[in-house]
Amino acid sequence: MKGFLVTLFILLQSSILFANDGAYFMSGNQLIPIKETSVQVRKEILSLKRVDDDFLEVTVDYTFFNPEKTAKTILVGFEAFSPSGDADFFPKNGQHPYMNNFTVNLNQKILPYEISYVSTEDAKKELSLKDIENTIKEFDYAEFYYVYHFNATFKPGDNRLVHTYKFRLSGSVDYLYNFENVLTAANRWANNKIDDFTLNIDMGDYQDFCINQTFFKSVDEWIVNGTGEKVDDFMKEYRHSDGQDAAAFFVQKGTVQFKKKNFHPKGELFLFNPRYLTYQEPFSLDMYLPLSTDSGVYFEEVTDENALKVLQNLPYARRGYIFSNSVLKNYYEKMPWYILNKDYVPKPDELEENEIKWLADLKKVKIKRSK
Repeated sequence: MKGFLVTLFILLQSSILFANDGAYFMSGNQLIPIKETSVQVRKEILSLKRVDDDFLEVTVDYTFFNPEKTAKTILVGFEAFSPSGDADFFPKNGQHPYMNNFTVNLNQKILPYEISYVSTEDAKKELSLKDIENTIKEFDYAEFYYVYHFNATFKPGDNRLVHTYKFRLSGSVDYLYNFENVLTAANRWANNKIDDFTLNIDMGDYQDFCINQTFFKSVDEWIVNGTGEKVDDFMKEYRHSDGQDAAAFFVQKGTVQFKKKNFHPKGELFLFNPRYLTYQEPFSLDMYLPLSTDSGVYFEEVTDENALKVLQNLPYARRGYIFSNSVLKNYYEKMPWYILNKDYVPKPDELEENEIKWLADLKKVKIKRSK
């Protein structure tokens, strides 16, 4: 058993080496009062939905409370940090190059907004597009961040503000995708917390992802709405964990949700799907890297037919097929994402396109017989 596990591990890790070396990272913020205010955050529903593989739709549904007897207008801002790494820093049509469809709706009225470019060295210093161009030419990296700002008039009592944007997911040789969002900015409103906070995450079917345990203690605080598993302290050994524990989520179908009353976040949200894994094979559909290229097959042979058997049954294992074969049974029951489904009947024609391609490539792989 140990021999074919090692073979399988080497086979898949070698595939990962062909990944794109490009990398870019950026993070977004919550809406913040740019000046002092008495307005409080009564409720926030932060919803993240992955679409078209490479994009994340972000919706933030706020309920603000104005305790005063008259309406109050304050300047509100959304800070979007410039991307870092192998990225295009320069604004596109004045906006962030990896973010679009920014909207703000206060009490069912769309608010106009403006964009400023603020120096990372001095938050009071605004930059022009010419300043940014000169800075990038000189340093080849961004020394500014974006502030989408607008005037919001809060009537006495409750006010509903819905804020949306579409964000291109960051990626690198280390992360298939990652998303960072600043949560601690919520502490800058008058009540220094969120009275009722909900975080909904929908990364799609058959996705595994990790979340650094910076604002929660245990996966017991999370709910899987659908079919999936959750594991505490999963990424202790991960080389980019920065010493932080991370919870792992393996979602076959459905979403995950975090809810907290009187939420005073002490850390930020960092969600990532790692390319370098602590388990032996990919669970996410996206991690099915092709075994073949235009020039031929990456791996023409394996040294153990059990390894090939495991690879060939991966699409069915992820759907919870109950194996009678002892090799497959023993192997997959050790996987944290493997969820038995007594009702599942394998139907090859219902597999995803890249899974069908995966199985076709595996037919080209030969078993290397020892002499």
